Amino acid sequence: MIYTLCERIAELRKTFGITQTELAKRLEVTRSAVNAWEMGFATPQLKHIVEMSKIFNTTVDGLLNTSSKVVIDITDLTEKEQEAVFNIVDCLKAKNGTI
Repeated sequence: MIYTLCERIAELRKTFGITQTELAKRLEVTRSAVNAWEMGFATPQLKHIVEMSKIFNTTVDGLLNTSSKVVIDITDLTEKEQEAVFNIVDCLKAKNGTI
């Protein structure tokens, strides 16, 4: 399903149980600005899109569209552990013919 940015913001906000007022406070904007974004009357600035991606634990791309990609944060793993994860993913992709 393809979502517009306004639908995606509303969906993620509701999924995370955040009110428009709470999101506005976290972004240091007015509640009416958040409402305008969700209604499609205005578009958030890039800095707000980046901050929302952090709040909603997604990528900017994940906020802008609903791709089927899964993002896993492995930055806390050692370099060797990260390499092992990449090798596993490459092996599975090769098995499924997606490489």
